[in-house]
Amino acid sequence: MREVVVTGGGTGIGYAIAAAFASLGDSVTITGRREHVLGKAAGEIGARFLPFDASSPTEVQASLGDLPERVDVLVNNAGGNTNLGRRQPRELTDVAEGWWANLNANLMSAVLVTAALAPRLAEGGRVISIGSIAARGTGSGSYGAAKAALESWTADLAAELGPRGITANVVSPASSSTPSSSGAA
Repeated sequence: MREVVVTGGGTGIGYAIAAAFASLGDSVTITGRREHVLGKAAGEIGARFLPFDASSPTEVQASLGDLPERVDVLVNNAGGNTNLGRRQPRELTDVAEGWWANLNANLMSAVLVTAALAPRLAEGGRVISIGSIAARGTGSGSYGAAKAALESWTADLAAELGPRGITANVVSPASSSTPSSSGAA
């Protein structure tokens, strides 16, 4: 049985990925910031759940004792466009906050969780990061830049982990319509 960790696994694409692995009989751990959402999702698909903010080095480090000792598949799905619903920046501090929010949510979350779990990745393991076609310059500002950085980092990660037989790839979906919470229609 494979040990699978899916960040941002409580809703949307992450939930669908976690459910697919669970349906194959894999042992799945989903993570995210909202404990109630994770608990509901985990119950629906038969997964374990662990609430923490993947963009926080302190929270990622604190979670290590509860994450699997061996990880066969890590799916870095946490993130999303943090600019949605954000007011138009008026000050440079607002601009900086918007950019940092997207970089933290979409790049640093993957970097931190992967760095923390790298020693636990099984030989022949997989690291899959969820990117976006926004990385291809579709006018997505800080979100697209964060996803482009994710792609660049993944290329380095693949070279680093490759000698252990571990692959690292980015899957970049286009816009998707997913439920705002698990199990919603």
